Amino acid sequence: MTAAVFSSHLAGPVTMTSKLSQIATRVMSALIESRVRSAARELRRHEALMADLGRRQDHSPLFLSQSDDLPVKL
Repeated sequence: MTAAVFSSHLAGPVTMTSKLSQIATRVMSALIESRVRSAARELRRHEALMADLGRRQDHSPLFLSQSDDLPVKL
């Protein structure tokens, strides 16, 4: 019959590995959260730009019609 005996100094590194794992998980979670916030910020900028370009496109006949001369000399 085989018996397993665990001493306290053998259990110590296991908790360190667990703490290291927890720290790594927290760091990765923080990194992912930062990337998500950055991506959301870029998406809001892109949506604002697209909305601005859409408004300009909607009103573009008011500013320059096809019969008008070009604003620069060729």
